[in-house]
Amino acid sequence: MSGVGSGKVYPLQGNQALAVDPRDSVWLSASAGTGKTQVLSARVLRLLLEPGVRPEQILCLTFTKA
Repeated sequence: MSGVGSGKVYPLQGNQALAVDPRDSVWLSASAGTGKTQVLSARVLRLLLEPGVRPEQILCLTFTKA
């Protein structure tokens, strides 16, 4: 994907758009450069825009098998 690390924001595609819905729990697993960080950021933003949701109520876990 061109523009990776450039600070550009790309439209969410297919399952990415479904994964940002704050009503569902999700497990996100994908190769490098596929938009995982953008999906996680969009999901957190959507949660923060929900009435009554406070930042301290949000937990994001990431794991890298190096």
